[in-house]
Parts: sequence; structure tokens; C-alpha cells
Amino acid sequence: MLFPMETDFIPIHFILVEPAVPENVGAAARAIKTMGFESLRLVNPCEFVDGKARWLAHASGEILDNALVYTSLADALKDVDFVIASSAKSRSVKGDHHPAEKIPAIINEKSGSVNSVAIVFGREESGLSNDELSLCHISTYIPMAAMYPSLNLAQAVMIYAYLLSKLNIQAKPEQKEVVQESKYKAMKHELELLLSNTKIEKNQILYRRIFERVALLGDNDINLLMSVLASLKEKYENH
Repeated sequence: MLFPMETDFIPIHFILVEPAVPENVGAAARAIKTMGFESLRLVNPCEFVDGKARWLAHASGEILDNALVYTSLADALKDVDFVIASSAKSRSVKGDHHPAEKIPAIINEKSGSVNSVAIVFGREESGLSNDELSLCHISTYIPMAAMYPSLNLAQAVMIYAYLLSKLNIQAKPEQKEVVQESKYKAMKHELELLLSNTKIEKNQILYRRIFERVALLGDNDINLLMSVLASLKEKYENH
């Protein structure tokens, strides 16, 4: 199985789930371009090609023109290795909920193990559903001095884009060949197989908690865990 070589260049996709306000889509496109990114993905969006969205995009029209549209978040994430949710609420009472400023470090530590990253933003009124949050590997939030008035969608996109632009600035000019499967995805798959049909898999709270913690591993720990999983797989196959 082939894996990517270490690189600072990781494509980052900004995904908006069912945005209802055209102005927010346009302002988000502007924020993405301003901070050096290109990829905008939309799940069941409002009208965003012309009108108010185009006006707010202001010289970022190509981001709107090239935006990919999907009918579900699951479809939008099919080719993404590592998924980060932006949410005011945690996925579960016991789950980790990370401040947004930690994201660059988390991504940087696994730069040799993933080929792509997505930041997912929910609806203006209700955010992401629990099912949608379950598709994300980690959950993050923007710390605020006051809960109200809360940030709107476009403001949240700008903050995340600014934080992630530090990674983008460090990107190498040449993008190395993207291979079919990342180390992180391969490790996650092997761990899922190992835990299948066990008491741990049947305990969904514990099962989800394990993968929440695994999502924070850096390259060295991912390599270490893959070696352990390979040894366990070999042991079981020989018995």
C-alpha cells in the first residue's frame, strides 16, 4: 500500500452545509480567497451563483464559479481524509471539543499522514446535526467572550481561514503526488476491523471516544499504531 511522502502542502476544503443566506456564501468565498484558499463545497445551498452572493464575493467570483455542490455531507466528504467540524456544540457530553486556534497544530502534526482536510460549517440557524457531526473526526469551536450575539457563518469562515492560512503560507510550491489512500485512513480502517464484533464496538460511547482520541495522533504516533495493528493482524491470521 502506497502512502504520501511528508509535505507541508495539504489541500483544505471549506464545506458549508445548507447555507440559507446568499450573502453568507459570497462573504465566505471572499474570506477563503483572501486567506489563500480555493476550495468551496456546498451541501444543498441557496442561490449563490448570482445576485447578492456574487456582490458580497467581490473579486472572488471564481470561488463561487468553481464551488462543488452536493446533496449530502457524506458525499462531500468521500475524498477527504481528515474532517474538522466547526460547531458551537460538542458531539457528545464526553467528547472533546477543541478551540479553533489548536487546529493548525493538529493538522501540522499529521501532515505526512493525510492528503486532504475539510472544515465543515453548519446551518445559520441550527448548525450541524448530530448525524453530520458524527461524520467529522474532531469537533472545534471559536471561543467567545459572550455567547450572544453569536458569530454568523461568514465570520466563522473568516476566522478559520485566517487560522489555517498559517499552514497555507508554509506550503511548498510543488504539490507531491497524491496517492489513493492516506496513512490516517488506512490506520482508521485497520482499527475498525480490529474492533469489529467486540465488546468495544458494541459500546458506542467508548467506541466513538477511541476514534476521537485517535484523530488527534500525529505522524509518529500514527506510524507506531499502524505497526501495532499490523502485528495484531498477523497474529490473528496465523491462529
